[in-house]
Amino acid sequence: MRRSLIPILIIVLAYVAFPPLLRQLFHSELPVVTLKAYSTPRSLPDFAFSDASGRSLTLSHLNGSFILVNVWATWCPPCRQEMASLDRLALRLADKGIRIVPISIDVSGVPSVRYFYSDLGLKNLPIYVDPSKGVVDALGIIGIPTTLLIGPDGREIARMAGPAKWDAPESVKRIMELAGP
Repeated sequence: MRRSLIPILIIVLAYVAFPPLLRQLFHSELPVVTLKAYSTPRSLPDFAFSDASGRSLTLSHLNGSFILVNVWATWCPPCRQEMASLDRLALRLADKGIRIVPISIDVSGVPSVRYFYSDLGLKNLPIYVDPSKGVVDALGIIGIPTTLLIGPDGREIARMAGPAKWDAPESVKRIMELAGP
């Protein structure tokens, strides 16, 4: 009788012990921002995308202020993971002269992004889309999410591939250092 309980006991212990162990081994906390700055800002091509109303825009429409361009998609798990922190960052930087420009490359465009924002409760991020994925080619992006810090002159100052905790104090500090005087 006791021998028949051993497999059940092992299964119960594994069920109780594995989740905390897995969380510890595969830590899902987003890293802080590691924007890698260029020694000399890089020129960028003037790519096209649209806003939520369907109005066509280009990068040059945004010249004059610092912009943080985040290229992402609703189907991308790391993108989904970082969007809430990017939303909080947009609120935090609203009066600092840095504009957040998240460009979704979803082929379904604005409707899927609207649903995604609603589902996550995102309120501070504007909706921009590029279903053609031209932004990916124009910026030489090899994976999403990828984020670029672009100066008021339209040149790329820094870049980061991968998700980040954008609203972490260290992240905000790094962004402000790069966009500082």
